[in-house]
Amino acid sequence: MKIAITGHSAGIGAAFASELSQRGHEIVGLSRRTGYNIRSVPKVAKQILDCDFFISNAQAGYAQTELLYEVWQNWYGQEKKWIWVIGTMMTQSPKIPDIPGLEKRHIMEYKNQKQALETACENLRSQKSWPHITVIRPGGVATQPGQQPEFPYAEPNNWAKSVIDLILLATSRGLNLQEISLGCARHRIVL
Repeated sequence: MKIAITGHSAGIGAAFASELSQRGHEIVGLSRRTGYNIRSVPKVAKQILDCDFFISNAQAGYAQTELLYEVWQNWYGQEKKWIWVIGTMMTQSPKIPDIPGLEKRHIMEYKNQKQALETACENLRSQKSWPHITVIRPGGVATQPGQQPEFPYAEPNNWAKSVIDLILLATSRGLNLQEISLGCARHRIVL
């Protein structure tokens, strides 16, 4: 399968790119480091349109939402096209968290942008047509300098592998995961 990933060169995007590449998929990596800033929606969308799958990971203002609409409109009605949209668990809480090194104003802007993205996903899914959209909300994932892969931060590769495994397990059983919220566990459950 040919999979486009925005923000593929670091953090969660890099973890998805690595895991999916290891599973034999062709990765179309789109990041600022490779000349693809998602604020250039037409340029980035053009690279995505001949793919089968799109992981919308990179975020810059409302460009992630604009790119989602662009790809979805071009893929509308085409079967076997999937979009995974990386949101944040922050959208599920009215509280604005304290994140070391970031001003409260920037955290609020980020949360609002991700809320707009999730609203767009709800609107597009209500059309009941392909492409299929799954919203994936990470909790803390150790993607920033100084963050260690221990509670409250998950290790990015382990996190991405777990997301992929969850979605594949569900679809193998005929289930459709529309949303996933997955963060770092403090304790493991043994059943």
